[in-house]
Amino acid sequence: MKIDRLLAIVTLLLGRDRISGKELAERFEVSVRTICRDIDAINKAGIPIVSYTGNAGGYGLIDHYKLDRQLLTFEELFVIETALNGMLSSLDDQKIQLLMDKVQALIVKAERDQMQEHKQKMIVDFNPWGHGRSEQDIIEQLRGAIKDNLMVEFDYPNTIGEYHARKIEPMTIALKGYHWYVYGYCTTRNNYRIFRLSRINNLRTASESFVRRDKTIEDFEDLWNDRGPVTHLELHFQPQVRTRVQDYFQAESITHLPDGSLQVKGEFLEDSWLYDTILSFGPNVLVLEPEHIRAEIADRVRRTAQLYDK
Repeated sequence: MKIDRLLAIVTLLLGRDRISGKELAERFEVSVRTICRDIDAINKAGIPIVSYTGNAGGYGLIDHYKLDRQLLTFEELFVIETALNGMLSSLDDQKIQLLMDKVQALIVKAERDQMQEHKQKMIVDFNPWGHGRSEQDIIEQLRGAIKDNLMVEFDYPNTIGEYHARKIEPMTIALKGYHWYVYGYCTTRNNYRIFRLSRINNLRTASESFVRRDKTIEDFEDLWNDRGPVTHLELHFQPQVRTRVQDYFQAESITHLPDGSLQVKGEFLEDSWLYDTILSFGPNVLVLEPEHIRAEIADRVRRTAQLYDK
């Protein structure tokens, strides 16, 4: 809508000394001529915009025209902008970008260098190193389906890596730990399920709509905490993997022994992640308890060794 674009232009100008007509046109995906008409309309509304000519030309607000930010300190603005930047790292959302522009407009010219200095000291980025756009695209597609109450279909692996078709009523997207998940009602299994986005293949939005079920975020948290059997685990690690152990396990579960080795004790969900994590440490970990996990790890190691004995 034109009124939304006009407000967005004013917001950008509040936060920038000068912006070219070409940059505004690219930002809002309109022609430079349309931007010129928009500027005229803003001026007629009583908001003073100055036009500058030359190579460094463009549009800017007169110096004394600014927003009042009495309720927000500089530190509070920095926290808000940092959080919004983190959201933008995963969500390509114009509304978030517009809010970011509004926050930046509240930063007075004298504080902009200080804000840039602060940005060098803290970054929030939900994306893993070397990520592509595939997971972001999945997030955007799921957000659209949730907004429009449309079912989605995709292929999803079981615990042994076999992919099967799933059809769900998507309800909530969640970032938990290092990964994104979607919560929803699975019509294939006729129950509520949690799916990790990085494991979803061939996502399609169906034309079939649904009525959102009476399920709260708290209910999904209960589902998360009831994903399978929990077992008491004791592990002994060699000193050379200390850093990795501290990355994988909570500090309160780790005991540092006099010889530099580490012992981990705690209650853990017994699933494929647990077995894969233990095996990833190779000869630098020994399962002390329980006996059935110790035996399963030993069996998997033997089967792996047999592949190389042939």
